[in-house]
Amino acid sequence: MKKYFYSTTPLQQLLLLIILTLSLWILISVFAIAVAVLFWGSEVLSNMNVLMANSTFLKFFQVFQSIGLFILPPVFFEWLTKGVFLPRHRTLGKNTGIYLILSVLVVVAAQPFITFLGVINHALVLPDYLANLEEWMRQKEAAAQQITEIFLVSTHWSHHIINVVIIAVLPAIGEELMFRGALQRVFHAIFKNVHWAVFFTAALFSAIHIQFFGFLPRFVLGLIFGYLMVFSGNIWLPILAHFTNNFMAFLVYQWYMSDNQTASNPLEAGSEYPDVFWVVTSAVVITLSLLLCKRLNNKVASEAQR
Repeated sequence: MKKYFYSTTPLQQLLLLIILTLSLWILISVFAIAVAVLFWGSEVLSNMNVLMANSTFLKFFQVFQSIGLFILPPVFFEWLTKGVFLPRHRTLGKNTGIYLILSVLVVVAAQPFITFLGVINHALVLPDYLANLEEWMRQKEAAAQQITEIFLVSTHWSHHIINVVIIAVLPAIGEELMFRGALQRVFHAIFKNVHWAVFFTAALFSAIHIQFFGFLPRFVLGLIFGYLMVFSGNIWLPILAHFTNNFMAFLVYQWYMSDNQTASNPLEAGSEYPDVFWVVTSAVVITLSLLLCKRLNNKVASEAQR
């Protein structure tokens, strides 16, 4: 049966990925709910106040959701369509160190530009006739921030490890396997254009977080992750970049908490634009880093043809 999916069209593969994602997400969610009721009782599911106050349950459910929604679907998708459990990736060889450094550097350097886009995005005001939609969007943004803060609060070193796994490790692996490993490949086959594939994947990656006032910065991050995949042919580079971005957010929040909250909350979009010098420098470094990745990619391809 597995080989039947080897010859499916790109649209059929997209449908297969959607079916796998919905099926596994529902299956894992039902299992997680059953376990939660067993340990915490049914009240934790019926009372929102109890739910939000139970950080252990939220973290438990987030782990299962990450596995069911982002990790298992692309793994099974690769197995059904390619006969492997992980996306095939090119060996980086002697350029491995440079690629790894660039993957971290591009995300670190991107922060001023990402912050700039966040301020622009957060200042979005919809027309009066869409006031209800804007209110709903801001409520979703506030709810997401509240849950994120629950995941970030730590009182012990063991909590730090668990939070890093939930905030940085699982999203980096799962979301990159899903978006850059599976969806971007399918979109590339559909559009016959790698740039459209990167663009649509980044847009979907940003939209699925349902944080509309952070759409632009997350979209640009999606573009960065997408081109790292394109210019390296290796899924582990966008995974590393994604982890770096989320881990930096974790570290900044811990610094904010240790500073007795005299600084502004890093999870809240500011109203002041970063210095234009750093924004421009950030954009230039992003561009140069990705171009260097492309040059390395072309060099590896040329050497392979000799």
